[in-house]
Amino acid sequence: MAIEKMTMMNVVGRIENVNEIAKEIILLGNVDIINALNEIRESHFTLSVEEENVDEIVDMSMIQTFEEQINYDDVKKKIDTLKEIYKEDFIINKKYIEEPYDFLKCIPRIEEVYSELIKPYNELKELEEELKKIDEYRKNFIHMKGLDIDVKELIGLKYFTFFVGVLSKEDRIKLKKNYENISAIVLHTGSSDSGEVYLIITPKELEAETNRILRSLNFRKLELPEYYTGTPKEIIQKFKKREEEIKKTIIDLKKRMSELKEKNENFINRCCTRLRMEERIKQLKEQMVSTNNFFYLTGWVPRSDKAHIKNKLSKYKDLLIVYKNEEEITDGFRPPTKLNNPKLFSPFEFLVKMYGIPSYNELDPTIFLSLTYMILFGAMFGDSGQGFILFLLGIAINKGKNTNLIGKILSRLGISSMIFGVLYGSVFGFEHIIPAILIKPFENINTMLFSAIGLGIFFFIISYGYSIANSIKQRDLKEGAFGRNGVAGLLFYVVLLLTIGSNFIEIKIISTRMGVIILGALMIVMTVKEPLTNLILKKRPLYHETPSNYYIESGFDTLETLLNMLSSTVSFIRVGAFALTHVGLFIAFETIAELLGNTTGSILILILGNIIIIGLEGLIVSIQGLRLEYYELFSKYYNGEGVEFKPIKL
Repeated sequence: MAIEKMTMMNVVGRIENVNEIAKEIILLGNVDIINALNEIRESHFTLSVEEENVDEIVDMSMIQTFEEQINYDDVKKKIDTLKEIYKEDFIINKKYIEEPYDFLKCIPRIEEVYSELIKPYNELKELEEELKKIDEYRKNFIHMKGLDIDVKELIGLKYFTFFVGVLSKEDRIKLKKNYENISAIVLHTGSSDSGEVYLIITPKELEAETNRILRSLNFRKLELPEYYTGTPKEIIQKFKKREEEIKKTIIDLKKRMSELKEKNENFINRCCTRLRMEERIKQLKEQMVSTNNFFYLTGWVPRSDKAHIKNKLSKYKDLLIVYKNEEEITDGFRPPTKLNNPKLFSPFEFLVKMYGIPSYNELDPTIFLSLTYMILFGAMFGDSGQGFILFLLGIAINKGKNTNLIGKILSRLGISSMIFGVLYGSVFGFEHIIPAILIKPFENINTMLFSAIGLGIFFFIISYGYSIANSIKQRDLKEGAFGRNGVAGLLFYVVLLLTIGSNFIEIKIISTRMGVIILGALMIVMTVKEPLTNLILKKRPLYHETPSNYYIESGFDTLETLLNMLSSTVSFIRVGAFALTHVGLFIAFETIAELLGNTTGSILILILGNIIIIGLEGLIVSIQGLRLEYYELFSKYYNGEGVEFKPIKL
């Protein structure tokens, strides 16, 4: 439940060391760079007036944006082409950066390797494309092999033109009906999987009209190569011969390319990593400013990393590093938010960020969301067998490249489902294998529904506590003390529950009359929260708008608060309802299995039922749990209007 404390780091160094220092900062991977020019303009980039800082302070009057003279676009295109040739995205390896190198000296070698590989690569692509076309041509000519006509003679016709194409079975019937309208010779040459093949010969003067009619019949023309001559049968033989030649050439080219690729693979991998570093250095320099002698850099860093940064940069002479805490920074420069949670809960940061990043001065809701979401999911999907399957699925998904967070969340939800399965006494839907430690949902329907509402009330009260804590942290008296989600709202909610509850249980905790009086007083407090706060803090004016507009808006807001409290509480009844649905759905499959009267068929039905329950209901329950988190709980205490900590790194 921690948001790391940040400090602003201002760095001034000699211009000749800028690339090396930029590289070190990128390799550190813990500096969120911000624009140094804006910092200096806002007077946040200040240096102490001491003898050793005089040169840096004097030079600050001559700052300008950093102008990078080198353009790596052409090199990047060549490396991207080489990656395409290798058919892989090379792994970025820090060891290629940590060893000494000069990227400018790498460029001639990159161009040399590119020249060696691009020629055979382009030749290979052309041959492979030709091979595809030959395969397509051969398919087209197969349908014409019965014709004893030299294609060259057809191509050389002076007053006629020809084309070959395919019609579907339905369109062929339409063609027969329109023979008298087509000013052309129509020859059926064969059949293919896609339809009937025709040779059409038409006068050149009537070619446009013939094309118009054929288009209306969905006639699909087949491409024929002009450079092959002879009868269709002879041309097919030429295709076969050319195909053999191409395949032989392709084998030789691939062998040659394989040797070249193997020889240069390590070098290309180094270049990919080093180019990435050069791009990051350029990105970093865009946020710097410089003079003839110095560069100025600024960014946010975690306070816990200050010693590590100092240790890494201590080898550079005349390097000045100044730290400023967020309290010393004026409005307009909010520190970014870096979440730091235990491994058990850190995957759930993904769900928090989907809603919004916590503000720097806001409590991190990750642990509360993690616990409540796992409880809600387990309560709705309580089954030790099905939960174990979800756990295994989570582990399997976790091995994927881009799905590890989802896998980690799923495995934790699976564990929660297993725990509640033991409490419910449920294994793959069966409730007679193990005894229920806590309750059997289907045998205690009312208890499940009321318990779900009780769980919601408990979560709401904790949510109010979070909201009040956030208000204290942000020094917001208006919302913390008198707001709908502050102390007044919490008291209103508790008194409302006690007043309603007293009418359903024998113990009179609070009388209805007293409850109504307290609720009325609290509604008035919430309605007048702005003028009341301004009065206490001695601020003027009391209202940010006209009093009439304020009270109309505030009155409706207070009424909406009352309705929202009741509807949100009742909304948690879905937790009990889905727990019952989970049992009921399996009972349905179990009944079908019994009706079959066949052991094999019954087992298959039960397996199918479990698969459907795990897939379909598991998805629905996870969505419903997330809905309760976002709409019912987050709306009480979480804004999520922060900026994520995004350090520049390789």
